[in-house]
Amino acid sequence: MPKGLHRLTVKEAENAPRGSVLNDGGGLSLRAGAQGNRRWVFRFSLKGQPQREMGMGAFPATTLAQARQKAAAARELIGQGIDPIEAAARDAAAARAKLDAEAAEVTTFGRYAEEIFLPTVLPNFSNAAHIQQWRATFQTHASSISDIPLTDITREHILGVLKPIWVAKSVTASRSRERIERLFSHAIQNGFFSGDNPAAWVLFNATLPAPRKLTRGHHASIPHDEIALFIEKLRGRQSESTAALMLEWIVLSACRTGEARFATWAEVDLERMVWAVPAARMKMRRDHVVPITARMLEVLLEAKKRLGRPHTPSDWLFPGPRIIKPLSEMAGLQQLTRMGYGQFTVHGMRATFKGWAATSSEFPRELIEEQLAHQLGTVERAYMRVHAVERRRAMMEAWAAHLSGHAAVSNADNVLQLRSR
Repeated sequence: MPKGLHRLTVKEAENAPRGSVLNDGGGLSLRAGAQGNRRWVFRFSLKGQPQREMGMGAFPATTLAQARQKAAAARELIGQGIDPIEAAARDAAAARAKLDAEAAEVTTFGRYAEEIFLPTVLPNFSNAAHIQQWRATFQTHASSISDIPLTDITREHILGVLKPIWVAKSVTASRSRERIERLFSHAIQNGFFSGDNPAAWVLFNATLPAPRKLTRGHHASIPHDEIALFIEKLRGRQSESTAALMLEWIVLSACRTGEARFATWAEVDLERMVWAVPAARMKMRRDHVVPITARMLEVLLEAKKRLGRPHTPSDWLFPGPRIIKPLSEMAGLQQLTRMGYGQFTVHGMRATFKGWAATSSEFPRELIEEQLAHQLGTVERAYMRVHAVERRRAMMEAWAAHLSGHAAVSNADNVLQLRSR
């Protein structure tokens, strides 16, 4: 043992007074802080350079013997003209790089999508249908490459995902490619993938036909003078179909499909007879209050009875077959198809309501637009949010009467219902 080394004992280290420095020799010392914390410090200097300090760990987590081993290794490096602090930094960087490389090897395409990419993308969407479509891209359409390491994915893998659906489901395939391209852009920028994006369109434009251009048109809607017959047929199917029950709720409230699908009992206030849809589920990202009409109450009571147990606030109004999930996005459209109304859309029911309200009633435009949760001007919006719920109740009762085959003579403040002959 070199002279002047290993001066301390374990007992002395354990009993080091607060604020003291105990020297073990050879540049190694134990520093006791004012709060009782203790740490090993190694002081050294290379030729021609100022003295430096290197931490050797806290005591007692790092024992006296371990601190001496670290100090001895540092002195060996110094003897070779190597700075031990810089050497430790290089070793740590190499260890991190190795761990990152190992992690990249086991990060599959599916794992990256679910654990890293989608959590950064989905919070930007308020539309539940959009969220479901994004998830379907990676869980369904790209499921064949889910277990392949992300770093091994090539253009051929992506082509294998796209080719089977490119013609038959052109819109789905085109959007899936765009979403997968975004995933790889995210992976490249965050160091999980190197090289060119394997889902870029430039790699497929000579292999696959150009994607069909999407044109937005009006959603096909049942004419408002024919809607009562449809409702009559729909009610005939409700004893066997929760989808038929939800579809009437959509028509009665003129809401969007997602607003009804994900509605829970916590949103229903039967004392005030209102349904409060939270901003997170609304297209305009603002709360929306819908007056519950007498017929809507009947629908609710039937939904409650169908649940088969006392409902909880988190229960869906219109649950799917397994109760724990809401009805699927396609449930309403499938119901229309089964009834022979497949040429129309569920969203088109909002247009049916607007057509009736604008041409067959005297309710003002701002009431109609507020019921549809459309964006109003600043002054209109401020007025509507304070006063509109009860005024809209009259309008929606008149609409419910029309759906039941009754004629209604109405204005914003009163409703007179007459049964048509």
